[in-house]
Amino acid sequence: MSFSTNAKMEVLKSPIDNDCCAIAFLSAIIKCSGELSISSNHEIKVEIYTELKDLFEKIKCIIEQYYGKECEMTLLEDNNINKSTRYKVTLPSDITNQLLKDLGVMQLDENGMLGIENGIAEFIVADDCCKRSYIKGAFVACATSNIIIKSYDNEKSNSGYHLEFVFGFEKIAHDFVQLLKYFDIPAKITIRKNTPIVYIKEYQLICDTLALVGANRAVLELQNEAAIRELRNNVNRQNNCLNANLNKTVNASVRQLNAIKMIQDSVGLESLSESLMELALLRVANPEASLEELRALCTEPLTKSGINHRFAKIISIAKDIEKSKFTITTL
Repeated sequence: MSFSTNAKMEVLKSPIDNDCCAIAFLSAIIKCSGELSISSNHEIKVEIYTELKDLFEKIKCIIEQYYGKECEMTLLEDNNINKSTRYKVTLPSDITNQLLKDLGVMQLDENGMLGIENGIAEFIVADDCCKRSYIKGAFVACATSNIIIKSYDNEKSNSGYHLEFVFGFEKIAHDFVQLLKYFDIPAKITIRKNTPIVYIKEYQLICDTLALVGANRAVLELQNEAAIRELRNNVNRQNNCLNANLNKTVNASVRQLNAIKMIQDSVGLESLSESLMELALLRVANPEASLEELRALCTEPLTKSGINHRFAKIISIAKDIEKSKFTITTL
């Protein structure tokens, strides 16, 4: 199962303590993954679609406890894009009108007619516990994530940190952002294919959201994932730095050896000063040594800057020799 599915299963296993929280949870479920239809005799039907079989048990318990009725679950044909098993939960039709009013999904307008509430009814999330429970319901019903937890035996994770909630109306998306903001979790809204999306992209904020809905095991998994990624990134940065320094050392050594060979083949190393000749001979004997390693081999104390300065002189002498040869040849 995916990271988000595991987190949802963890949330579903936690109990709902208060009556108001159960109502808020079910309200979010219907708002985020439910469909309402009206029959020819004006009867309203509510159907909830999900890939989580355990969600049926949660809904069933709430309906039985508060309305004394039973729900029905149907296994849908495997015809969705992800080829995953999907279920349809049908709520009892004889309590639908009362249920939708109790859940703040529908409300009476000024003419006494039932209408859809596109946002989150204030009385549903009046208390802190209800706000948290509503977010739990929305998480289970419509949250998705690109986070991938890998074993890292041979693989590198290319996924970032992204958690989003898919809603049917902009009003509920804006209301949901305010719910998250109440718990100090800033989120943003975007429109994708005419669908409002509430998204969170920062690792710590995603951890805070998971902790808020009670997915504590998912928080630990994500923290472990982040630690492994950071460690791998640090190792890669160090390796890149070492490789860059190695390439720099090798390129510098090649330039120095070419200059020494030019001097050796033309005027001889004996033409150099004693200090430059010593450094030239050390480089020839240690072609792969770094400046620090050459500094340790010198008979007189030198800094890396001092060695660099002497090599610059050697290269300059070689260039002068090459230039003089070129001048003589062109004459």
